[in-house]
Amino acid sequence: MKNFTLLFKIACLFFLSVLTFSCSGDELKNSDLYEGEIPQKISDFISSDDSYSIFNDALANCNIQGLISDQENITVFAPSNIAFQSYLQENGYDTVEDIPLDYLEELLKNHIMIQEITLGDLESSSELILETMAQTHFESSSPVMSIVSNNNGLKVNGFTINTPDMFFVNGVVHSVDQVVELSTVNTFINESIQFSEFNNLIEQSENAAVITSTLEMGMSSNSLNELTIFAPDNAAVEHFKANMVTTNSTDSVNQLINYAVSTQVATQDNLEVDELTNGLSIQTLGATVSTMISNGDEISFRTSPFSEIVNLKSGINSIQTSNGILLLTDKVLF
Repeated sequence: MKNFTLLFKIACLFFLSVLTFSCSGDELKNSDLYEGEIPQKISDFISSDDSYSIFNDALANCNIQGLISDQENITVFAPSNIAFQSYLQENGYDTVEDIPLDYLEELLKNHIMIQEITLGDLESSSELILETMAQTHFESSSPVMSIVSNNNGLKVNGFTINTPDMFFVNGVVHSVDQVVELSTVNTFINESIQFSEFNNLIEQSENAAVITSTLEMGMSSNSLNELTIFAPDNAAVEHFKANMVTTNSTDSVNQLINYAVSTQVATQDNLEVDELTNGLSIQTLGATVSTMISNGDEISFRTSPFSEIVNLKSGINSIQTSNGILLLTDKVLF
């Protein structure tokens, strides 16, 4: 009986001590359950951090703040004020209000992807090709794509990511100190590992400067050209080079390179895969390319009845950019 009375008194004292603590000014709050701040949306972060005030104002000017407040599971490459100040100076603008509104809107959308991308996603693959929210200035069923890579430092379209993986309730933010321009076909040829040999082939061409300038023309250049690029992978270019060197003299090798590079570049239309029809002729800078579609809907190309057949790759077989499309092929058109 004495033991029971003692235990009862101890229980009462414990209850009173807990009650006293909970009524004091030191009671636990909901925010005390978090180690850091209460999670916020990306839009809250951008609008409250002075480092991104120009980006925030630009979104407001285009009336597209909802893109980072209403969307879920997004990735935002957030350009700092330093990024915008450099961009304005380099392009001859005083403020973001001086940038043509239609171009500014697509430029801002180019920094947003409807998919969460983190450093962890680059562990199994050194580069990712992803859709942005930006659209081309010509008709296209696909948005403009970007390349996020970790081949030589963490980059998006070749621009360095300074602070990655800032997490919020509706997505992730990566800070960049340069405004990320909309990709061109040249962006992917320069930045993607799978086209490194194709890039080298272009650089070996006597017309390299002209070809590169053509591939780089973007929305801001006011160019009316739309590009279709037949883009062979590294294995295809290596195979082409091996056959070329073993059967030709040095002078003829240079001529073959010039012809091959020109034959991969068409400057008339942005030809999406579903626009390719059997018998369609595509005029490139080097030759007329004929399109063939088999009964199994496999798409292939050739430059003459006697030339080697070049196949469009299966799976991911095209990349849409702001100035044209890359059609991914298994051989060099020749």
